[in-house]
Amino acid sequence: MTDTQCPTHPRQPAVACQECFDELLEARDAAGLRMWGAARLAADCDDRFPRRFAAAAVDHPDVKDWVETWRADPEAAPSLLLAGAVGVGKTWQAYAALREAATTVRQHPRFINRVPGPSWEAVTSADLYASLRPRTGVDTEAVMETYRRVDMLLVDDLGAAKNSEFVEETTYRILSGRYDDMRPSIFTTNLPPAELKHALGDRIASRLAESCRLVVLDGPDRRRAK
Repeated sequence: MTDTQCPTHPRQPAVACQECFDELLEARDAAGLRMWGAARLAADCDDRFPRRFAAAAVDHPDVKDWVETWRADPEAAPSLLLAGAVGVGKTWQAYAALREAATTVRQHPRFINRVPGPSWEAVTSADLYASLRPRTGVDTEAVMETYRRVDMLLVDDLGAAKNSEFVEETTYRILSGRYDDMRPSIFTTNLPPAELKHALGDRIASRLAESCRLVVLDGPDRRRAK
């Protein structure tokens, strides 16, 4: 969050000025509230995105189309599955799509922590499984519930973990819960779509096939080209 002060209320950070919000709300200033919300949501992305993907912008036509679908009706939008070889830009496009979704200010906002936009989490598959392994002092069921119920979930590198009963069951619980509640997600995978069934299991692959819009990225390894 930026430390720049609000010009109207100098003791408040500009993008988080609660007094501005209260004044806009009291005045029923819908346009002002949307501008306030957009600034707050953009700042949240700036704070939480990995630095490497902070400037990610959607430049793939199929990903742009998914973003427009989300904006038109977030409740009915499908999930997004970005597939392709290593280094073609899947994670870049995923974070770009997430920023577009996360900064969508709704016409009739359901305020979450006073922010008029969707709640979201972004995690690599490796960190997701690590966060859910049983360990002392951590309520892993509460962590699981966060992944299942957040408005938008980005999971990077799905299918990269070595398959095991724990990995398959954990993935199934998250995806099945989100599938049942029709909560969209963004996934990336290095695996060809036809191999997802073998890597993740039939139950998971079936739900992905039904609920996701598949976008296959191709091209050279951008990391090696630099």
